[in-house]
Amino acid sequence: AGVPFNTKYPYGPTSIADNQSEVTAMLKAEWEDWKSKRITSNGAGGYKRVQRDASTNYDTVSEGMGYGLLLAVCFNEQALFDDLYRYVKSHFNGNGLMHWHIDANNNVTSHDGGDGAATDADEDIALALIFADKQWGSSGAINYGQEARTLINNLYNHCVEHGSYVLKPGDRWGGSSVTNPSYFAPAWYKVYAQYTGDTRWNQVADKCYQIVEEVKKYNNGTGLVPDWCTASGTPASGQSYDYKYDATRYGWRTAVDYSWFGDQRAKANCDMLTKFFARDGAKGIVDGYTIQGSKISNNHNASFIGPVAAASMTGYDLNFAKELYRETVAVKDSEYYGYYGNSLRLLTLLYITGNFPNPLSDL
Repeated sequence: AGVPFNTKYPYGPTSIADNQSEVTAMLKAEWEDWKSKRITSNGAGGYKRVQRDASTNYDTVSEGMGYGLLLAVCFNEQALFDDLYRYVKSHFNGNGLMHWHIDANNNVTSHDGGDGAATDADEDIALALIFADKQWGSSGAINYGQEARTLINNLYNHCVEHGSYVLKPGDRWGGSSVTNPSYFAPAWYKVYAQYTGDTRWNQVADKCYQIVEEVKKYNNGTGLVPDWCTASGTPASGQSYDYKYDATRYGWRTAVDYSWFGDQRAKANCDMLTKFFARDGAKGIVDGYTIQGSKISNNHNASFIGPVAAASMTGYDLNFAKELYRETVAVKDSEYYGYYGNSLRLLTLLYITGNFPNPLSDL
């Protein structure tokens, strides 16, 4: 199990790589490099954690733990996965969700409410646990299946606005008044529904698509979503309404719902995104746009390329998709701020090369 998975996505292309025979070696080399910079036992309480970079004093955020667990299970490293998950569990709050911000000395931060949860992190951790259960079984030291079911239940109870099915950005705030489209992971929620039998998750997925339909009233056909918005698709008070470092993940999380489940809403939304970015080519992608499509920044970096390559997996333009693949491989962020972009780069490289299978049907 693990890379290379040799599975085929039921919908759309399985890989947009130029030469699939070179993919496994490339991925494994990138994984070794990522681990060497991101995995540490320093300040991890006897376990291991994903550290960010010099720009944030090598701290840890729950988001990074979700990314690390997804990567560890995809690369079939169970001992590392277990160490990372034990660190996660050592930082569960009273709602059974992970503290979102921990400093390099294992202290939860207080100045920014670091003891609250960030929904995107816990949803990635939950998916990684399902992967682990399907790949390794749950009869070992950690009962991945039980951990997954408990975490998914805690996510539903604390990170979904009851009555509306709007995804809250955390366990202590947000909902219809403020939500984050880059946290929307409809394919994840469909997996949760199948895995746990809690079909309310399908309504959470539907609500995510409904919110993006509302955004489309304001984005001039670009397909771009904002970092933050209300459930009506309008600006949320005090939050960014541009396509920046949060919103960039939208195409990745959404395209997977087409590859795994053939959701036509995912295809429509990602096709729009791909069409927008094709105007300037892969090398023209920058790190900030209004949702109407005006450039508001000029950096060309890994945070923004890989997720567009992921969006191209819905099949709008396969020539552009291959161009995006090559640019994702080519552009790696400098280490001073290497955590975020290079983590998204590796996650999207897995997906766009056929190495991010649906754990319920392909493992």
